Amino acid sequence: MAAPFKPFTDTPIGYVDNDGNPVAKMKTTLTEDQLERLYRLMALCRAIDDRGYILVRQGRAGFLAQTAGQEAAQIGSAFFLEPRDWVFPSHRELGAALTKGMTPGELLAHVLGKDLDPSKGRNMPSHYGSGPLNIVPPSSTVGNKTPAAVGVAMAARIKQTGEISICYIGDGATSEGDTLAAFNFAGVFKSPVIFAVQNNQYAISLGVKQQTASRTFAEKAAAFGFDGYLVDGNDVIACAEVTKLAIQRARAGEGPTLIEFLTYRYGPHSSADDDSRYRKKEELELWRNTRDPIMRMRKYLTKQGRWDDAAEANMQAEIRAAVEKGLAEAEASPLPAPETVFDHTYAELLPHQIDEKIALFGHA
Repeated sequence: MAAPFKPFTDTPIGYVDNDGNPVAKMKTTLTEDQLERLYRLMALCRAIDDRGYILVRQGRAGFLAQTAGQEAAQIGSAFFLEPRDWVFPSHRELGAALTKGMTPGELLAHVLGKDLDPSKGRNMPSHYGSGPLNIVPPSSTVGNKTPAAVGVAMAARIKQTGEISICYIGDGATSEGDTLAAFNFAGVFKSPVIFAVQNNQYAISLGVKQQTASRTFAEKAAAFGFDGYLVDGNDVIACAEVTKLAIQRARAGEGPTLIEFLTYRYGPHSSADDDSRYRKKEELELWRNTRDPIMRMRKYLTKQGRWDDAAEANMQAEIRAAVEKGLAEAEASPLPAPETVFDHTYAELLPHQIDEKIALFGHA
């Protein structure tokens, strides 16, 4: 399949600049309805993320890794996935989970640890997962899901189901041995997997320049025999278009792709982190005020004659209603029953688990 984009470049692939002006030589393949849906998803994602942060500040939730600033990279990369495809999130993939089909109620129940959460409140907040949607919950250990993503992709290839995997990792995970082994295996065996590297400039407190001596993370793919693309991760159109190509290549049997999404996180690494100790306020304000992915897309749609203040007001009202409804659903959901601690560990309980469950709860 001929690629419309050049891999291994130092200039990020982009369609729209910070002022909402088209800059790409080629036109987007996205329809007007798809462009509007991307914008609505980003705005909804930001609203859910903001509410989750408020819940932490109110003492009603114990932890959150904010998504704000990275909406375009997550939503654009998940936009063309099919229901059968597998998502392996990292620590803050709220946008990918929302795009794949998780509801505001499920997402906020996850933050609150309620039964409506598909993971039944058993994961740390911001570790999104859903069995029915093929979203595999992450662990907090950096980089350890890359081999699993490749394995699931290889199983799909062997079974000829047409499924692919997309694995989200941060810039820090590119230094882990598990990730490098997964890259190598995927390259050798042409695994139908996409490695989505969200370069948000920091692995907790360690900046990119201390993470790698390479000019980009995208170019690392060349050493493993597959293409890597550097993308403007705050340009949701570019994120969607490049990932669409990677999805098509994976389904066609052309192997893996690494996509580096150049983006930025506005919040600290998590609600337990003091980011003022390792980054300057001026840097944060530069990204927030001049490179925001949501504002960029709004400017683009407005200049294309697709958006105005009335449309914005209507959308924001719809989003507020959706978030309030989702929070009400999450709060009304009970805490998970204690015996559910045994659920979702194995397809069938092991003999010693059955004995333990009977001893604790009187039934298997």
